Amino acid sequence: MDIELDIRKLIRNNNLRNSKMKKMILLILMVTFSAGSVFSATGEVLETTQAVWQIADTTTSAGDEPTALSETERTKKLVDAAIAAATSGDGEISLFQIPPKWNAIRFRGIGITDGETVTHQIYLGTLGTGADCELSYAGQLAWTLGTQQTIYDQITFTDGGTYVPQVGDTVKGITSGKTAVIVAISDLSSGTWAAGTAAGTITYRSANGTFGDSETISILRGNSVETPDAYTHAASDLIDFEFADTLAITAKTGIWVTAVSPADNTNAEAEIDIKGADYMVIVTSTSTVDSKLLIKGF
Repeated sequence: MDIELDIRKLIRNNNLRNSKMKKMILLILMVTFSAGSVFSATGEVLETTQAVWQIADTTTSAGDEPTALSETERTKKLVDAAIAAATSGDGEISLFQIPPKWNAIRFRGIGITDGETVTHQIYLGTLGTGADCELSYAGQLAWTLGTQQTIYDQITFTDGGTYVPQVGDTVKGITSGKTAVIVAISDLSSGTWAAGTAAGTITYRSANGTFGDSETISILRGNSVETPDAYTHAASDLIDFEFADTLAITAKTGIWVTAVSPADNTNAEAEIDIKGADYMVIVTSTSTVDSKLLIKGF
């Protein structure tokens, strides 16, 4: 009888210890989670997306510029149809899929001549996994170009080969040996790549030196396969893009965070809270010179 009592008492003690142990483990986990939450709330472990500047729109001064979208044109499918028809400059409308980690966007404007003007109309929508979405007019960015040079350069080309240059390709002058990285290719002014007759303009970032007049260019693709005789530069000088130093915003209330037009002739820029949008349409309604819209997400 005494042995049975001792066994029962031992079982009860073990159950008590197990219960206390479980409570202690739970308490430790709660304290750890709480500390982690406080640590996060201080901002010390939060991170901002470190995106690079990229070109969202490229516009040439030649030909007609598209007009702002009317209320009856503000869906993705209607904009796609307008771009395909390419009437009245609509072929220059730009579409941009906003990366999912972006909560806001910074804008900068660049162009090839000091004192010229560029105006962008910005529209936002939420496409998700669908094929169409409504577009809300976010506002107008009116830039005036300044004198500060950028690291972007433009040059005309002719005799494009059958390989279509891609953004990120490294180019090399066969004669000069100078190099550059492609960041944008405008619509062709004439010819086709397939026929080896493509002609237009191309934009480089951080070009290394001066290419020769009528110099043939080779391309080093991402897989390190070199494509010789890719096209021919039509001139020896790269045209430098310059930053806009003045910006005026006509904004939809509640989404534009700030606009800066520095007094020291440096880079004007704007910020927009995209409020969950994942699709942007850019209509360059005025561009008195070749220009580009730079964007950076955060």
